Amino acid sequence: MKYKFTKYLGRVTEDLELGFEEKWIYVHYTKGSKEKTACLLKNEDKSEMEYLEDFFVENQVSEEMKTDVRKCFEKGRDKENSQWNEFTNFLMKTLSLNMVFGITIAICVFGGYKLGKWIDTQYNFHSLFTGVGTLLGIGVGAITIYSMIQKYFKPPGAKVIHSKQTAAAQNTDEHYPIIDATIDDVRMAVREFSDHLPKGVYRTILVQDDNSIDFKQLAPILKGIPSKKFYMSKETYDLFEEEEKQIAVEMDLVQKAVDQYVKDHREYPMLGYDPQHRVNYFLLLQEKYLRSEPQTQFYITDLDGLITHIKPTRKKTSY
Repeated sequence: MKYKFTKYLGRVTEDLELGFEEKWIYVHYTKGSKEKTACLLKNEDKSEMEYLEDFFVENQVSEEMKTDVRKCFEKGRDKENSQWNEFTNFLMKTLSLNMVFGITIAICVFGGYKLGKWIDTQYNFHSLFTGVGTLLGIGVGAITIYSMIQKYFKPPGAKVIHSKQTAAAQNTDEHYPIIDATIDDVRMAVREFSDHLPKGVYRTILVQDDNSIDFKQLAPILKGIPSKKFYMSKETYDLFEEEEKQIAVEMDLVQKAVDQYVKDHREYPMLGYDPQHRVNYFLLLQEKYLRSEPQTQFYITDLDGLITHIKPTRKKTSY
């Protein structure tokens, strides 16, 4: 049995693959350029999650990834229980309906036979209506059974789809109040929103042309529309308030320029002796990766060339 999980932490992808055997758990984990593979021996009376906890701590697996794994295990147990319940319910329903079907057919055929025989006796038709009545009873029984099958074995999907469409329509028409939301509130809402996106769809669908966030999509999570605007970088997913909206725009331009420079030159656009790893705008301007120098100074992080506007702190040296 195999499971695969994927999380998107900014532009860095976190992947986890789990394989379960009778006595082993196979784990393959990647996060950016980091890669780790392990085989965990199941030699104790512990759950799968307990075996994985040490691996998660050692490799600094994100809390979002841990949550997805836990939910998967819980769904697996719930699914096993629900499948057994569905099977027993189906078995009981089938046995009961089979008895009803048999009784229904017997009554219809017997009723048709008796009716036809009575007509033949009354009018001396020599068993003509006995045969017709029997066939008529079979037909009525078949129609009755068909209608019962349609009623009791109706596919459940139709009602579910209808209810989902109704709920979606209600959510679309619902008017949300104006609320006071902090940047942390918005950050948690964006994270929750992205956790439920289908594979291959990214949280950039929240970002409008001016880098502002479309809160109509987040309103069901926030329970309202924030009274002020917030902005997001499409490249790094960093969030900014109104007074820092220019950073979001410049960050997208600089990140794209840095990525293209690395692709062309196989090195980062920064001075080798710079301990702060500042983005060297002179190199990017000289080779036309940027049209103008940004007002914000950006720094290259250790996380796969991702940039940040936060100045790195100087590491203390112990003697």
